[in-house]
Amino acid sequence: MLSAFWGLLVLFLCVVLINTFRVLESTKILIDVMREETVPLLREVKGSLERTNRELDRVDVVLEAAGEVVGRVRRISGLVEDVVSGPLVKLISLGVGVRKATSRFGGKGSRGGKSGGGGKPGTA
Repeated sequence: MLSAFWGLLVLFLCVVLINTFRVLESTKILIDVMREETVPLLREVKGSLERTNRELDRVDVVLEAAGEVVGRVRRISGLVEDVVSGPLVKLISLGVGVRKATSRFGGKGSRGGKSGGGGKPGTA
């Protein structure tokens, strides 16, 4: 009876070992398949990243050039403002001065002749 029990136990352990071997074998096959699919995908990702890095380098160069252009335009616009604003302010001041002078000198003669003595219009 004891030997039958040991025989059944050995048989049961053999079945368990065979099933474990099958599970391990199918896991190995699954890992191999995943490796075969993953390696090309990783190569594609690596190539995409390299191309993206090259494009980012190009964009960086373009942005640096644009920054330089903006700096130059800023300097030129400041220079133009300095060159134009001084004479423009002087011209406006001259125009205001001429207008005041003409209103003082030209306005006195026309006011005195129309009013006839400084009274209100319409009263004699």
